[in-house]
Amino acid sequence: MMSRILTGTFLIAAALNSGFVKADDLSGGRAAIESMTGCYLIDYSYSETESLMPGYTRDGRVYDVNQDKSVKEWIYAEEISPNHVRLQHILFATHLNGELMAGSELRHQAEDWEFNGKFLYDFTGPSNWAVKDLSATPGLWTRKITNLDDGLRYQCAASWNLSGAYPEWSCDNYSPIPGRETRDMGRKDYNTLQRSTRIVAYQNSWLERQANVKTIDQNGARTPLAKELGKNWYVRLPDSECAAAKTFVETRQAFWTLLRETWDEVLIGDRSFVERPVAGQLPRFFRIMELQEAYSGQDLSDASVRSNAKNDILKLIRDYRAN
Repeated sequence: MMSRILTGTFLIAAALNSGFVKADDLSGGRAAIESMTGCYLIDYSYSETESLMPGYTRDGRVYDVNQDKSVKEWIYAEEISPNHVRLQHILFATHLNGELMAGSELRHQAEDWEFNGKFLYDFTGPSNWAVKDLSATPGLWTRKITNLDDGLRYQCAASWNLSGAYPEWSCDNYSPIPGRETRDMGRKDYNTLQRSTRIVAYQNSWLERQANVKTIDQNGARTPLAKELGKNWYVRLPDSECAAAKTFVETRQAFWTLLRETWDEVLIGDRSFVERPVAGQLPRFFRIMELQEAYSGQDLSDASVRSNAKNDILKLIRDYRAN
């Protein structure tokens, strides 16, 4: 199983050797995606720039993940197929003196990149995703950002621009409110985000710029609240600085792979996906994390254990699905 995980060093070399500019849409886009693997110091920085709704006062706070610590990510790639590469982010933090903040390791978002995908799940409003047919527009790379339990967050499909000095990918889409806003900034006055994303892969670093509109989605109407500008800036570090994250992965990868495979069997584009809360229960991603711990130390290569774990995952997905 772990043999499928591609190391950052190998992928960087492949990207550098590809030449990017002369590559076709599949190999050039894949090389750009794979070049984003490795160990990084990350800078997540977001701020509101303009009020869009009468009576609303722009929030003057700046979201800065590194105010009192250093946040890093280990990003590794798993090959799902020749046209499908998954980048998994493992986030952790260190004190300003470089010491690991114990317990800060987190399986952060995944980026599922698929070339020539036939459909995507288009976020249409709180808890609702509609299937969008892509068959009439071949040659696109779909980027799927997942929830912490591999459930749906948002997807967008566009081509990689390989004509410049560095590969770029830009796409606009609708999405749920970011976790950073509800969790860290305490925001409850809006619930969705109109996103405009631009990724530039510099090989030794990569940058995701966002120009967003915070939006209130209520009773079938979308009301713009405020404009936001932000960036996710990934500056490459020696792989050794992400040793804690790599250790975190080793004992959990078997369950994560099964979790992803189970979701892949659910999200087949046959119908929309509508989520629902379950009364008296924690959000689904907490329940999935509890399930992961329950199977910790068990041999998921054993057919019986694997079947039981898969059935438990499917039950949770069904419990929190309205359709």
